[in-house]
Amino acid sequence: MGRPHKECIIRQLPPAVGYKPAGVSLGEIEEVEVSFAEMEAIRLVDAEQLDMGEAADKMAVSRTTFFRIVNSARHKVATALWQGSALRIEGGVFRVADHEDERRRLFACGVCGHRWSTPYGTGQRGRDMGCPQCRSRSVRREG
Repeated sequence: MGRPHKECIIRQLPPAVGYKPAGVSLGEIEEVEVSFAEMEAIRLVDAEQLDMGEAADKMAVSRTTFFRIVNSARHKVATALWQGSALRIEGGVFRVADHEDERRRLFACGVCGHRWSTPYGTGQRGRDMGCPQCRSRSVRREG
């Protein structure tokens, strides 16, 4: 048995939880299940056109995990479209970001590349802080 899946952060839920080919009854076709995390990954990379590193940060998962999630999602969506299957969006381990999650400032270290965030309203600016990982003062704000 594998270890439990890590909770992903989802910024918004999809407007619909199912798609099917026109003119075909749902009972006549197979369904392909896509998780909410997989849909969020597709939204971030393909619709919002973020690079995979930025998208992984937004979902609070590692780049390796994000790459696995988005590749699984793309495979499922492409298979469903090609075979004329229905898509059903459900399941997964996730949390919808609340308003507090949206109000964060992103920083990156110019020396070691470490990325982190701080809440708005702390009074800290990039030029006033050091990297929490390597202590370098070469910090830039990313968002």
